[in-house]
Amino acid sequence: MPPGAYRKRSNTAERVSNEIRQAILRRELLPSEHVRQEVWASRLGVSSAPTREGLKMLVAERLLSYEAHRGYFVTRIDDSEMSQVYLIRRVLEAEVLQSIRWPEEEELANFERLRDDILKLLTEADIHDALGTVREFSFTLFELSSLDLLVNEVKRFWDVAAVYRALSFRPDSEQAQHTAEYYAQLISCLKRHDREGLITLNSEQRTRVPGRVASG
Repeated sequence: MPPGAYRKRSNTAERVSNEIRQAILRRELLPSEHVRQEVWASRLGVSSAPTREGLKMLVAERLLSYEAHRGYFVTRIDDSEMSQVYLIRRVLEAEVLQSIRWPEEEELANFERLRDDILKLLTEADIHDALGTVREFSFTLFELSSLDLLVNEVKRFWDVAAVYRALSFRPDSEQAQHTAEYYAQLISCLKRHDREGLITLNSEQRTRVPGRVASG
C-alpha cells in the first residue's frame, strides 16, 4: 500500500464498516442474512454513498458477498472449516518460514514501516486498511522464501481465511496491545535470525485467531 493511501477513504465509510463488522461478530447479523443498505444508513444516520462504500469494504474482506439485483449478504461462518483452514496455514507457513532467507537492512526497515502503519491504522480504528497492511507485511515475509509453489499456497489460504481474520480484528486496546507485542517479537526474531522463535510465534498467532472468533 502506498504511503498515505489509507487516508483517501471517508471516516464515515470506515464507521459503517466497523459497525456492521461488529454486528456480524456479535451474531446480530447472521450468516446468509440480507444486509440492507437503506436500513444501515438510517440506523447510523449517514447517507447512502458512505454506506455503500462501507459495504464494499466488507465485500473486499469477504465478510459480505454481493449479488446483482439482490444486494449484500453475510458470509457463512463455519467453525469446523475455520479450524481446518488454520491448521493448514500453521503447517504450510511453518515450512515456508523454515526456508526464508534473512532480510537485509533495507528490508527490515520496510517491515518496521509496515508495522508502524498497522499500529497507526488500529489506533484510528481503520480495521479495513489495517487488514490490508497486515496482508502486505505477511506476503512480503513469505516471499523471502524460494519455495514458490508453497508460497502461492500459503497466500491462497491466507485469502481463504480473510473472513475469519476480519472478525478477529477489533478496534480495542487489547487488540492494539497484542498486535504491537506480536510485531515487536516478530521483527526481533528476524533481526536475531531466530528461526525457531519465528515459527513458534507464527503458529501461536494462527492458533489464537479461531479462538478469538469463536468467543465472539
